[in-house]
Amino acid sequence: MTNCEICGSRFGSRSCVICSKIVCSSCINRQGMRCTRCNSNKVVKISFFKKNLPYIAMIVALWFFVSGLYPFPYFMAIGIPVDMAIVQPVLIATTVMTIPFIFMLFAWKKRSERIRTD
Repeated sequence: MTNCEICGSRFGSRSCVICSKIVCSSCINRQGMRCTRCNSNKVVKISFFKKNLPYIAMIVALWFFVSGLYPFPYFMAIGIPVDMAIVQPVLIATTVMTIPFIFMLFAWKKRSERIRTD
């Protein structure tokens, strides 16, 4: 047994999901998820976009990397004619690389909601 990090008792057997402190059964809320300190504090809920901004930025950077290797989208943007048969593999590769990241974003969202509500 370890000591409770809030009251100091010797029966610290649970862990707070917010701050990860070891707490005893009297220093944790009724659901057994948050310690009394975290339970009294309002936990600010972070928006889905703000929480996953690094991953979204990675997808955008990956697209810029792919289009930098194959600058056909930039050629199309400035008006240089490009054969669509050349652009098609780039668009397919970008789509295929993006699909797993989109599924991961939704899986992480569901997992974070499940952890917070249990």
